[in-house]
Amino acid sequence: MAAHVETGTMLAPSNYQSQVIKHLGLVAGMVDELGLVERIDQLLPKDEERRTLSHGQVVKAMIINGLGFNQRALYLSSRFFQDKPVARLIGDGIEADHINDDVQGRALDVIYGYGLESFYSQLSVQAAVRLGLTCRTGHLDSTSFHVDGEYNSQLPADETGALITITKGYSRDHRPDLNQVVLQLICENQAGIPLLMKPLSGNNADKTGFRETIKTHIGQLQQDVGLRYLVADSALYGHESLQEMRDILWVSRVPETLTLAKDMIQQAAPMLMANPDEQTMMSLCTRYGDIRQRWLIVYSPEAYQRSRQTLNKQFRQQSQTELKAFESLCKHGFACETDARHALDKLQKKLKITELHDITLVEEFRHSKPGRPGKEVQPDRHIIRITGTLQHGFCPISKNWRAKAALSWPRINWIKTNSPTLSYCKLTRISRKSSAVSGF
Repeated sequence: MAAHVETGTMLAPSNYQSQVIKHLGLVAGMVDELGLVERIDQLLPKDEERRTLSHGQVVKAMIINGLGFNQRALYLSSRFFQDKPVARLIGDGIEADHINDDVQGRALDVIYGYGLESFYSQLSVQAAVRLGLTCRTGHLDSTSFHVDGEYNSQLPADETGALITITKGYSRDHRPDLNQVVLQLICENQAGIPLLMKPLSGNNADKTGFRETIKTHIGQLQQDVGLRYLVADSALYGHESLQEMRDILWVSRVPETLTLAKDMIQQAAPMLMANPDEQTMMSLCTRYGDIRQRWLIVYSPEAYQRSRQTLNKQFRQQSQTELKAFESLCKHGFACETDARHALDKLQKKLKITELHDITLVEEFRHSKPGRPGKEVQPDRHIIRITGTLQHGFCPISKNWRAKAALSWPRINWIKTNSPTLSYCKLTRISRKSSAVSGF
């Protein structure tokens, strides 16, 4: 799709210029519909006599550039808008050369000085109100973006927290070898619009980050958009975080490392898995962190099959590792029986899912000199070799693998809430939507 701009005289048009708009008209229209330019100009006013573009128009241009699928840096924005109807997309009197890196840099500096989190939150609240979203439920989670280069990873951490550190940490996009930055979000559950975006250092822990976000922003979101339920993964569930959530209803997953959770899974699994092809659940009430809460234990046939495949893969990999270690031990010649038994005991302690059987120490005679010995030359030394078999089965010392198998085989999900009125169906439905944040 192209927009044609007539040039020349009124009586004798002699030239037409074709400008490409594609889907960018929809992007600009949505920005106008949400009133983002006007809201930004209210938050970040600029002297009208000295300006060509307002800060709101600069942000609008960056949004259009970012959603233009051109993969170009911001300093090339002028080139990006060369063949676009800039006046129609941005505003009357605006030309492509006006959208340069100096203008964008000054606008970004002003936004940073205002405060990124506060700036974005006010825009997201206005967007939610314009779209008529209820925002009763917010999903809290974090994601990571890896980057190339050194950045400031070698510098000491900023104690004030105003400057994030781009460094290595837990990588959600499977690139632990690269530096990264973490982005924490709270998304509403209807359209998935982030109500809060908070950049964090690459090594930030979710437990600490979640607690700081709850302390700083949840009260404001309750007031601005009527947030009632907060949904997050097991990183939310901690004694200190629960104390910060006394004034809001929440839904979370239980950490499977809790002793109580392990014991309840062992007790509930036979009842929940009476019919392995049917989803079942069980509810119980408890108190943790001096807060009364409801725990929902859910058995899912789909999750059960996935966990079986994962556990079988782990078993195969571990058994192959142990088999290679045993074969290497059998090929090795030992100087005496004591050394052979010491190596055998060392291997025995490392075995987790296999067992040694029919182990025998065999004495073999060797010649010290290289080459083929004569018929009457007797061997002048001996070595000890280990023979036997390796069989599958849990070793008595591998209690951790027994526990892992017991917890993973009947895949049970824990969902917790402090809401006394939330139904089971709505509780599970809300919990399933929380995965949308990580894929943002």
